[in-house]
Amino acid sequence: MPIQKEMKEQLKKYIAIRGYVESEALFVTIDGARLTKRGIQQRIIKYGDMAKIKGVRCSCHTFRHTFAKLSVQQGANIFELQTILGHSSMEIVKTYVNLFGSDVRESHKRFSPLKVLERRL
Repeated sequence: MPIQKEMKEQLKKYIAIRGYVESEALFVTIDGARLTKRGIQQRIIKYGDMAKIKGVRCSCHTFRHTFAKLSVQQGANIFELQTILGHSSMEIVKTYVNLFGSDVRESHKRFSPLKVLERRL
């Protein structure tokens, strides 16, 4: 999975604050044990409550879904998105494109090859 420079910097800060632990896991509990999937889910819910986020479910799935949506809206290549999300099948990625089809259609209006033809006519 590609990691942007900014994320690398944030991870370095996290590791410096976390300190050395006897675990290969990146995210650990206060005792140094691997943070479980359930533990991550619980923290996301907790931080959503602390941030007073309303009207949206705070979950790992929502983060992933939002990432996919924003990527599609920014014109992400669906083959690259498939790789980043780790999907073995293109079907799930197509779902994201279909879900945000109106957004994609609006973007398409801006860069459609037909605009070039209209100008020439």
